Amino acid sequence: MLQSPYITYPIDLDSGGNWVAEIIIEGNSATFGTSSLQFVAKDTGGASATASVSLTTRKITLDDTESRIGSTVKVNGVGFPATNVLSPNSFRVNLTYGSNNLKSVTPDTDGEFEVTFLVPTAALIPSTNTVTAKTVGTTSTVTVDHSVPAASTSVAPAAGPSGTTVTVTGTNFRAFRTITDVTIGVLTILGSSETTDADGGFTITGVLPVLPPGVKVVSSTVGGVKSFSSFNVLEPDVPPTPTPAPTPTPAPSISPSIGLATLISDENLVRVWHFDPSDQDTPPSFAWALHDPRPIFALANTVTRLTTGKFYWMSVKENRTVTLNGKERVLFAGWNPVSW
Repeated sequence: MLQSPYITYPIDLDSGGNWVAEIIIEGNSATFGTSSLQFVAKDTGGASATASVSLTTRKITLDDTESRIGSTVKVNGVGFPATNVLSPNSFRVNLTYGSNNLKSVTPDTDGEFEVTFLVPTAALIPSTNTVTAKTVGTTSTVTVDHSVPAASTSVAPAAGPSGTTVTVTGTNFRAFRTITDVTIGVLTILGSSETTDADGGFTITGVLPVLPPGVKVVSSTVGGVKSFSSFNVLEPDVPPTPTPAPTPTPAPSISPSIGLATLISDENLVRVWHFDPSDQDTPPSFAWALHDPRPIFALANTVTRLTTGKFYWMSVKENRTVTLNGKERVLFAGWNPVSW
C-alpha cells in the first residue's frame, strides 16, 4: 500500500464517485526492475479498480560512438529517476568509462540529463570501452559502447624513386607525445625531436633514403603505439639516350659557291688556293689553282670543284667556326690549311 509522501490521504470522491490523486513512483529495486506498474484502488465500501502505467526504459546515447582519446563526447540519458521536490529521495547517476570515473549528474524533472566528458587518456589505442550510467544507491546500470580508433599513418606521394621528398602524416595518436621514429623500409626520415599536436597528429617531411625498388613498410611510433602504411620505391628515372644527329655524307665534290656558301654570304672568305703536285710542271699555272669569290674573278677561277680528300689553303677575314663538307672547322683570320 502506498504511503506518504508518495501519496496524500484521504482521497475524497466527488458526487459522481470520481477522484483524482497525485502519486510519486518510488525509486527502488522493484520499480527499477520492471517496465510497467499496476495500481489498485479500493474504497471503504470494498469497491476496487486497477490501472497500469508504462515506465520509460533507462537509456544513454553518445553523440559520437567513435573518437580519439582526449576528445569531447556528449552523453544523453533518459528514463532515469526524476528530480521531484515532493520526493524524499534525490537520485544521482554516476558515469564511468571502462574503469575510469567520469562524473556524477542529477537527472532533471523529466528523468533526463545531458553532459559531456573527455575520453580518458588511459584508454588503449585502439579499443572499445563501456560507458556505464549507474543510479547511486542501487544496482541499476545502463551501458553503451564507445570506440577509440586505431592510429593511422599515410604517406604522400605513395610511390617514387629514392631521393623523392615525401610527407608522412599521423593521426589518432596521444597528444603532445614524442615521436619515437618514422621509418620507410628500415631507414628513418625523422630528423630532430618532434611531438604530436593537441589532436594527436603530426606531419613529417623528409627525403626518401636510398632503398632497393619495391613496396616498403612505412612505420610510425608514438608513445609505444605503432601505425603502418606502405610506399612503393620505384626505379630511378634514367634520362633517354639522345639520338645523335646523322653525320652528313660528304659529297665527292661540290662547287665552291655551294660548299663555301656560309663564308661567302657573310663576306668572310678572301681566297682559296689548291696545289696539285702531279701537275706542278705544267704551265701556265704549274699546279696552282685559284678561287676568289669576288665577281671580277669569276672567269679567272680555276678551282671549280672542292673534292673530298684534297687539300686547300683558305684565307678568311675573321675567326669563324663553320661546317665544311659535314665537319665542323675552326678557321682563324688569315690562311688556314683545310683538308676537304
